[in-house]
Amino acid sequence: MGRKTQKKTKTKPGMSMEAFESEFSDLFKTLPPIKRAELTKVVDKLFQVSSNFASDPITPAKQWEEFQEISGLVERVREIESGHSMCRTLPDRRSAVKPFTAWLEGLGADIKKVEIADYGVQGLGLRVTEDMVEGEEVIKIPQKAMMSVETAKSSSIGSLIERDPLLQTMPNVVLAVHLLIERNSPASIWEPYINILPHSYSTVLYYSPKQLEGLKGSPAMEDALKQYKFVARQYAYFYRLFANTMLKDYLTFDEYRWAVSTVMTRQNVVPLKEGPGECNALIPFWDMANHDEGQVSTDYDIENHYSICYAQRKFTKGEQLTIFYGVRANCDLLIHNGFVFPDNQEDCLTLRLGVAKTDALAAARLALLEKVGVVSQKFYLNRTEEPLDGKLVAFLRVLQMDQTQLTEWQDKEQAENILDLKIELDVDSKAMQYMITRCALLLRAYPTTREQDELIMKELKDDKDRSTCQLRMCEKDILINCVKYCEQKLKALNNKQ
Repeated sequence: MGRKTQKKTKTKPGMSMEAFESEFSDLFKTLPPIKRAELTKVVDKLFQVSSNFASDPITPAKQWEEFQEISGLVERVREIESGHSMCRTLPDRRSAVKPFTAWLEGLGADIKKVEIADYGVQGLGLRVTEDMVEGEEVIKIPQKAMMSVETAKSSSIGSLIERDPLLQTMPNVVLAVHLLIERNSPASIWEPYINILPHSYSTVLYYSPKQLEGLKGSPAMEDALKQYKFVARQYAYFYRLFANTMLKDYLTFDEYRWAVSTVMTRQNVVPLKEGPGECNALIPFWDMANHDEGQVSTDYDIENHYSICYAQRKFTKGEQLTIFYGVRANCDLLIHNGFVFPDNQEDCLTLRLGVAKTDALAAARLALLEKVGVVSQKFYLNRTEEPLDGKLVAFLRVLQMDQTQLTEWQDKEQAENILDLKIELDVDSKAMQYMITRCALLLRAYPTTREQDELIMKELKDDKDRSTCQLRMCEKDILINCVKYCEQKLKALNNKQ
């Protein structure tokens, strides 16, 4: 086979090299064949390592070891892809505000007493321009302005969604791919909206390994590493899927994590426009409202296909308009939204407890737990004055019972009373002592103390590091509160004996 000749691109007479590179910039963005081949090998390895689900690591040390291998491959991918993305560069967000607002109004959006404003580290948010009362209608966004799984199915990737198993089962991924393609479509209806989106995020997908180490001891570490692993696998999956299409030049790891983070931090569920059911969607303007404690204040007008946001409380002119993101723990907010809310009254700490397989009474304990509806080994410590919920109380009690007590409770018609801490049982002292010991062990698993975190927080500048430190402090507060609660319960029980 003879060597193929390639047409050479020449500079125009009098054109500087800078002007030449600017005019023909796309030629320099496309990944050269040699680098493409190298990238493909790395991505194949990444797909293989990140697809290890059958034998997920069961210890924190093994999880971290797997993450280090995955993140090492991802960084190699990012290095190869650097400077070779064909993705459209987003403009400065502030310059996109007026075109975005005009676009929304043109589609029929109704926005009252609120405007887009810059809130520094929080990014763009919504500022109140006139006093408003609780329950007042503030934002009305038509469904035709929303980017959704429904619009994705009607787009150029509709046929791909129909036949691809991953896209069929993961609507959030559908929305991420849809967003990435619309970003680079020359005639996308959502261009004004995409232009105002953040250029990067503070989700764990943007954390360095050192920053993720800040989660050591926290239950959030496992969830964060899983999230990173899943997204790395998704990127590798789509790289292989789009290998022989033009889309390969628009898909880089950085662009994909941007799309995924956009969806994670902004998606909501709305009714389908055609037929029954719901779908994931991005709701322009409304999704710029930051979070605060309160109540859910967003509704949907099914007849006219509008998302409606009401003032969740009284707001005065100049305040930031906020909405309540729902009942979510700080761990969830950090991983999926990239922030921690210190005053989160709905906060809780995930606690994994189980009956040891070596326990001679394991079968009897599990049978009783199943009878009272405790089938999971995942429990939660709440931020509230009474941190133990019914299911955790039941587990702690069953764990301390002997054979006679297990049989007695298994035969009781009112076995569900075991979930009520207001009813005192003979095993409660042991249950409280077990919980005190467990909390102490969990507190020691953190590399730092609560007091040290306070000092560290004063020195931190990076938003991601501050969020991680804040999460640790919130979790430790829950554990410390739980110890105090159990000690008081234990003291009261001992005084009655």
